[in-house]
Amino acid sequence: MSVTLVHTGARLWSINALAEEFGIDRRTIKRRLDGIPPAGEVNGYPAWRLRDVAIAVMGPQVSPVLNGVDPDDLPPKERLDHYRAERERIKWEAEQRISIPAPEVEQVVATAFKALSQGLDTIPDVLENDCALGAAEVEKAIEVIDGIREGLYQQLLEVCGNMEQNGDAREPG
Repeated sequence: MSVTLVHTGARLWSINALAEEFGIDRRTIKRRLDGIPPAGEVNGYPAWRLRDVAIAVMGPQVSPVLNGVDPDDLPPKERLDHYRAERERIKWEAEQRISIPAPEVEQVVATAFKALSQGLDTIPDVLENDCALGAAEVEKAIEVIDGIREGLYQQLLEVCGNMEQNGDAREPG
C-alpha cells in the first residue's frame, strides 16, 4: 500500500488502499467513489482523503429508522436491503431462542393449562376418596376450584386485553 501526501498534508488513499483498509473489494470501492472527485494522486493513480469518502464507501452507520426515516419511504433497493436484514435478524433471534415463534408459545401455554385443568379436576376425587370428605365438603371444594379457574381466566383476558391496548401483541412469525 503506497500512500503519498499532497497539498494540505492530508494523507491520500488509492482505491487499493481503501479496499485494504475497509476490507471491501476494490471494484465495490471504485463503484462507490463514482462521482467523488479525487483530491490528488498516489503513484500516478487517483486518490482521495479518507474523510471525503468514508461515508460513500461504508454508507451511513445509523439505522434509517433511528434517523426518523420510515423504511417504506426508502428507495426500492434500500427498502429491500432493510427488510432482508430484518428477516435475517428475526431468523437469528429464533435460532438463538431470543424470540420464540408464536405457535410454539401457544402450544406450550395450552399444554400447561391443560395439565393445570386436569389437576384441578382431580382434586375433588382425591378429597373424596383419599381424604374421606363428605359430599358437602367435596361440593364446596368444587365451588372453590371453579372460582379459582374463573379468576385465572379473567386475569388472562385482562393481560391479553392490556397487551393489545399497549401494542405489545405481535403477529405470529
